Amino acid sequence: MSIQFVKSAVFPYGLAPSEEKRALELIEVCGRTAYKSEDKITETSAKSFVLMLKSHGHLSVLEHSNIVLRVEPKDGTSGAARPLAYDSVLCSLKDRLGFHRIFPLGANGSSGFILAGNFRAWIETLQCLKNSDPPAFQFLTAALNRNFPNLFEPATENVDKIPYKASLITEDDQLKMLKSDPELDLPVFVFRFVCDRGITHEVVRHRVFSFTQESTRYVNYKNKGMVLILPEELEAFHDESKGGVSGDNPIVREWLMRAENIFDWYRQDVARGLRPEIARDILPNLLKGEIFVSGRFSGWKHFIGLRESSHAHPRIRILAKEVRKYFEQLGLSCG
Repeated sequence: MSIQFVKSAVFPYGLAPSEEKRALELIEVCGRTAYKSEDKITETSAKSFVLMLKSHGHLSVLEHSNIVLRVEPKDGTSGAARPLAYDSVLCSLKDRLGFHRIFPLGANGSSGFILAGNFRAWIETLQCLKNSDPPAFQFLTAALNRNFPNLFEPATENVDKIPYKASLITEDDQLKMLKSDPELDLPVFVFRFVCDRGITHEVVRHRVFSFTQESTRYVNYKNKGMVLILPEELEAFHDESKGGVSGDNPIVREWLMRAENIFDWYRQDVARGLRPEIARDILPNLLKGEIFVSGRFSGWKHFIGLRESSHAHPRIRILAKEVRKYFEQLGLSCG
């Protein structure tokens, strides 16, 4: 069947991993979803795929990640000997603070701080710190390389003399901290949405999130068939086992005729040599799209508050309700 109708769906991927291998594997899944090349995933393909993205500057896909460092003074160091004090780090980061979460430990950061960010944020922040704050650059480079050696180069100078130590906070501990104090908005939660292109346009308005979406520029639907999200007026005629609609009904016939006409135009355009990125102009808003969305709990609470509302589009309400269920199962209240 060249035309299929499927329902919107939500697939939680949990917390962004704090271990490098799993983190790279998640990024590969996100990236290959954009090109619908998931069949190329192997047990060892993630590293080369992610490094390819990095080398080409395609860093948006690397945002589906999270590194949370706890930076503390070494035992016996005095305040005067602390070049990485909380307030000095705030000053050094200044324009980069919007890309990180930073929380002081102890009064005014006297016991250190927690600094969180995704892979892209860390890569770009290190570039900024390289000249503006060499000690912080060397220290953070060493800490990141120790935990994520495939993404971050080793420090070029000895950092043992810096009176600080850094440790990685795992996703389990991140979640415990969030539950104990909502201000510690450290974990990044990842979801895959299956929805129509009209709804993805609404989802990406939540700009505190990171997104990687199935690309109609690169995906050629000519031989794959056209998959549409089930519109509300066809719900009564949906046959989930067949991935389509059935029934001798004028509404069903009208929808199928429209869809077949649109898809036939698309195939004709591809057949006469138009690239998919041009032929896609005829594809409808109802086209099924897959989009990975990553963000912190505060952003998801805002998403739920807006998109579960009775004023929201019925198909985005489906997504918001499923996201709420996921957080409730974790013991997190969405308000």
